[in-house]
Parts: sequence; C-alpha cells; structure tokens
Amino acid sequence: MTIDSTQGDPAILSALEHLSSTWNWGRPPRLLTLTHRPPQPAVVTTLAGGVGTQTASELLDQWLDQCRRHRGLVDVQRDLGVDAVGLGFETGGQHVLYVMDRSGTEYLVEGQQFSTSRSAAGANLGGQALDSLAEQVAELTWRLAGWPAPVAGARIRDMWPKPGLIDLDDDELHDRLATDAGHVRLLAVTSIDGLGAVNGTSAALSSPGDQRVYQAVKRDADVLLVGAGTVRAEQYGPTPLSALQIARRRAMGLAPYPTVAVVSRSLDLDPTGPLFQQHTGRHVPPRPIVIAPAASAASIDPALAERVDLLVAGETDVDLGVAVQQLRSEGHQRIVCEGGPSLAGAMTRAGLLDQICMTITPQLLAMPGPRITDSSGAGQDADDWQLHRSLIDEQGNLFLRYDRLPR
Repeated sequence: MTIDSTQGDPAILSALEHLSSTWNWGRPPRLLTLTHRPPQPAVVTTLAGGVGTQTASELLDQWLDQCRRHRGLVDVQRDLGVDAVGLGFETGGQHVLYVMDRSGTEYLVEGQQFSTSRSAAGANLGGQALDSLAEQVAELTWRLAGWPAPVAGARIRDMWPKPGLIDLDDDELHDRLATDAGHVRLLAVTSIDGLGAVNGTSAALSSPGDQRVYQAVKRDADVLLVGAGTVRAEQYGPTPLSALQIARRRAMGLAPYPTVAVVSRSLDLDPTGPLFQQHTGRHVPPRPIVIAPAASAASIDPALAERVDLLVAGETDVDLGVAVQQLRSEGHQRIVCEGGPSLAGAMTRAGLLDQICMTITPQLLAMPGPRITDSSGAGQDADDWQLHRSLIDEQGNLFLRYDRLPR
C-alpha cells in the first residue's frame, strides 16, 4: 500500500520504512518518537524499550501513567521538538511500526521476515488489531508532541486580566476557557456593529482564530444545542475531530464526540441531511437528539424518527427549561448553545444561560441582519454579566468570556 501525500508526511513514512528494513527480530516493544523539521529528514529515536515479556499495551500504559503524573517529562519531550509518537512491536510473526503525528495522521508499516513491507498513512489504519492501541498512542502524542502550530492568522494571546505576548497552544487556550459542569454556555460571533449572521449563517464572520476558540469551547461539551434554522441554513453536521482531540476528550472522561441536540418546533428537518447520516470510523458521533413539543412529536416523519432520539418538551412550543432539565437528567452536564439568533434569544429570555463566549470580528458591515440574540418575545428581568477573560488573535478578532452574576 502506498502513501497518499495529502494524508501524511512522506519523510516520516520514509523514516519508518527504513527502520522496518533494519528491524532486529526478537526484541521487546519499543516506544518511538520522531523529530522532523523540513528540509531535514525525519529522525527516529527510541524513547523507551520494553523488558522481558512486556506487551506493547503494557509499555504504553507505563508511559501514559508517567506522563499523567510528571509534567516535567512532557515538557522535556516538547522542548526536543517531537513531531510524532509511535510504537514498534512484533505480533503473529510480523513486526509493526504504528505512529501518529501532531495532526492526528496515522502511519503504519508492517513487515514479515524475508518479505516486503507494507506501508500506509491516513486515518483509522490497521482495523481492530490496532484500535486498542490507537487511543493510547493518540494520548501520548498530544502529551509528548503537543498540538500542531496554528494556521496563519490564528495565533492567540491573552489580553485580560493579564496581558501576554506568547502564543497560546490548544491546551492553554482550552484552559483559558474551561468551565465547570452544570453550566450552559452560548457560543457566538458578531461584527463590530452587532451583526450575528450573514445570509442566515455565521460563516462570513468567522476566522481561523474564531475556529480555534470554537473548538476549544466545544472540547469539553456533552451536548451542542442548535436551532433547526441553523441546521437547514448551514447544512449542519458533526464537526470532525482528530484522533488527538478524541483522545483528549476521553482522558477527561467524555464521550469521543459531543451529542448534537436540535431544537425544532415544527420538525421541519431533512432526514437526508449531513447531521442525520450514518458514519464510519474508529469513533462515530452519537445519534442526534431532536427536541420538539408534543404537538409536533406526534406526527414525526418516520424516516427522521429512525435516525434521531426524540426528546419531548412542551405542548405546542418547545419548553427550553424542561429540555435542559431532561438533558441534565440523562447525564449531559456541559451544554454549549451554538444558536442561531432565534434559539439564543429564547435561551436568554428563559434565563438559561450561565456563560457567553463571544467573538467580535473586526468588520463593520452596515447591513440589516440579526444580532446574536433576536429581540422577539417578552423576557425576564435583565441579567448582569461580568467579564471573565479576553483574548485576541493576530487578525484583531477579540474573544470575550462573560459569566452571569448571581441573581
């Protein structure tokens, strides 16, 4: 099997193929790191070797335990510029080199004595035989190698309460925005003059930095709450997560993917849309939840009913308070509301929001359109909010986190 150059780094695979060609049979499993700074070739280093009859999984467990307890061990490896982490071991008469780089791309080289090696790069390589090791390798990769550098224009630094001049990596960014269980957060983006959507979506307002914050906020979400209008307008589907992002969620005790919950009064949803399709791979998103009132739920499209879990809240309109209570009773303690404006407005009027993570993009659009919350309907008394954190990226996007003050 040959590599598709768009799916991985040919230099890393070439280094692994060379290591495979010089494999010494009969050795215990080895933990490997690879360093690669173009135009230099990838360099493979043995970080640790197994002893006696120790298995590959046992070697990984040993090192994961050390990395979880000893921050210094992780810092030293990152200072060395590790780009990929992997494992070399023998099984069933063949040797296997299985590696994951900082982007989550997997590399696999397999060989048998006196025969040609097989190599590949991509995702979900190896099938069930490697699935049990894949999550362990993924966790070691984000601990020892860290996250890939942000794309151009997406470097983010602290502004308040303490200004900083260093670029935040994805773990540091997540730490700035992390929250406790039991909170409902609104995730929103707006122009300088308050526009929350253009042609029904927020795509024109977003940026690489905004997408980093978006991923950081969603990283520890149990449920992503979204309106049916947003699902229709954006052809909304599950956000693909890398093996490293999934490993990070698993290490936090979370499911590989957050559940998407769609709020819909009329159940006017296309069952053939991206959100409702079956997915394949090592980890797949859970079935979406559709939240609807009893009047609509009684006549749900059978094709839609086969693909979702239905949550009934309210009689003729969705009772969001009841919906949030039911989600929490099912174990969903971290709820992120992605909007759009209609849902965000309803959540605000119901007094259900605890935090707001808002991006202010440096655009002055001077055109009609919705704010991040619509203004229809009667609401409760206004809440007071306090700024908890502000960040800025190199394009001038401002990222604000507000916490609601106790009533």
